[in-house]
Amino acid sequence: MSNNEIIFKIFESDFYISEMVKIWDEGNKWANWIKQLSQRYNLGKTVLDVPCGVGRVSYFLVNEGFNVTGIDISERMLEIAKKNVTGAKFVKGDMRRLSDTVKDEKYDIVLNLFNSLGYYNDEDDMDILFSIRTVTKGMAIVNLDSRDYLIYNLPDVRYSYVPPYMVVDISRFEPTTSRVEVVRKYLDKKGNEVGSLEYSQRYYSLHEVVKMAKRAGFRVEDILSGYSWKPYEIGDPQMTLVLSPS
Repeated sequence: MSNNEIIFKIFESDFYISEMVKIWDEGNKWANWIKQLSQRYNLGKTVLDVPCGVGRVSYFLVNEGFNVTGIDISERMLEIAKKNVTGAKFVKGDMRRLSDTVKDEKYDIVLNLFNSLGYYNDEDDMDILFSIRTVTKGMAIVNLDSRDYLIYNLPDVRYSYVPPYMVVDISRFEPTTSRVEVVRKYLDKKGNEVGSLEYSQRYYSLHEVVKMAKRAGFRVEDILSGYSWKPYEIGDPQMTLVLSPS
């Protein structure tokens, strides 16, 4: 099975989709921040949310009066998004080739949140940034987990509870590629394994992402910590790049 097939299998998984639905409220925090961003930079109301997943950001943006289009490669995710969110448009598409889906449309705000780079290879990630640049007329927001934080804080085994499952992540960081190899197991209330996923994800340091963004044709307007207005520092777990077409 190719890496692309593995990635697609993950995002179509009942277990993964269940996790996304359970952290729905995270979308509200991002929507509040995006509203502030729009006011701060005097941006318009058209938003492209890619990948949009189950619509956890799109839902709250629509409630704030934004005109939202969501794109995702997973038909299952899109089905749930359409049920969860009224007033937004959801379309199947590949974020490496956004113009194939939206044609000549350009957006005031383009979102790439929740550490969505790194599932493919480095060349694909560059294609994603180039693709985002072609559909951005205002600002693009790229939010990533920081490699520099990860290498010192990634536990070998991590437990989390996503009802009704206990989720166990067994992770290994490969320093020669900056990829994390993950085996994720789902346990029922009795501790029995009821499912599992395996995947690999590339993590970036800030200087790498800045270089990639500039190569894609962006100017870096700001670098922040998560969905805050605090300037990013090396010990922060997340970095959020505010980008404008150069």
